[in-house]
Amino acid sequence: MRIFFFIQGEGRGHQTQAIALHDILVRAGHEVTGAIVGTTPGRGVPAMLSRHFRFPLTALPSPALQYSHRDKGLAVSKTFFRNARFIPRFWSQGAEADRIIAEHRPDLIINFYEMLCGIWQWRYRRPVPVLSVAHQFLLEHHAFSIRHTTGHFHRMALDNVSRLASVGTTLRLALSFYELPDDGTIRVVPPLLRPELKDLAVCDEGFLLAYMTHYKLGGDLENWCRRHPDVRVEAFWDHPGHRNQYRPLSNLVFHPVDATAFLDAMRRCRGLVSTSGFESISEAMYLGKPVMLFPTPRHFEQEVNALDAVHAGAGIRAESFEDLDLFLDYLPRYKSVREQFRKWYNQGEARWLKLIAEVTR
Repeated sequence: MRIFFFIQGEGRGHQTQAIALHDILVRAGHEVTGAIVGTTPGRGVPAMLSRHFRFPLTALPSPALQYSHRDKGLAVSKTFFRNARFIPRFWSQGAEADRIIAEHRPDLIINFYEMLCGIWQWRYRRPVPVLSVAHQFLLEHHAFSIRHTTGHFHRMALDNVSRLASVGTTLRLALSFYELPDDGTIRVVPPLLRPELKDLAVCDEGFLLAYMTHYKLGGDLENWCRRHPDVRVEAFWDHPGHRNQYRPLSNLVFHPVDATAFLDAMRRCRGLVSTSGFESISEAMYLGKPVMLFPTPRHFEQEVNALDAVHAGAGIRAESFEDLDLFLDYLPRYKSVREQFRKWYNQGEARWLKLIAEVTR
């Protein structure tokens, strides 16, 4: 079967999902012929994807989140107005996407939460089936028990993004930390994690691992490390000014985002500190590593991720890197959920292939 991807290029989460599902598809004898990667205007294909994939990757400008310079939080108004300037450009990308897809003649399209796929379907409504993949779809599941009571405007914005990303979708596949029943066109599936996780030898070298979805959060981590010179921290970020390793302090080093290096650090760390990215939490749960999660301010999706992860037994919630003292106090009390998480995760490959067969019959 010929399959084509749409991939959201912001952050490592959707990229990780695409890499993991690609490996499942190849093992099953399918071919991924190409991908459109939605990127911030002016940026190219992320290195993480270009290193892994050998099929053609086309970067097209796509709506992107904007962050506050003041508190590093999600700037909803800034996001709206900046992207509004580019609406004609984004709309025109639908035609370019249609041209590329026509060249590849796919039997199936899989969309990793990229809004350009929805724009393309909105404009052309081609008959090829589309599977849309994202943990964000879990928020629309009737049995999802985490209900955050604040940030209603941000929830509305996220719902609109999810609707646009899934225009013309055959099925929505909701990634989850745990099993839930089907709900209409929503199918709940285990996280998509890279298969090399299974081969990692887990140990504890005593350092804390940090991952941030936006490099502007690095200042808070540096401040805490300066006050705690006895605690070693290794961090990963996507900083436009630091494409190589950066060591501002003797006990703190920042690495550029690299999938292999990040997993190697996770298998060796004492615990993970993160801004509530779904994939990082899932990887930590698989490896039995405790997590401290602090959502990006005004980022509804990350707030729900953090609450859901705590509900699943992954770790604790915090407000920022400045709360790392709480994590150090929590670590001796952590009880691993590795075995129950792995049982759920191991059902994944069979479920994915069954769903793909279902929509392409």
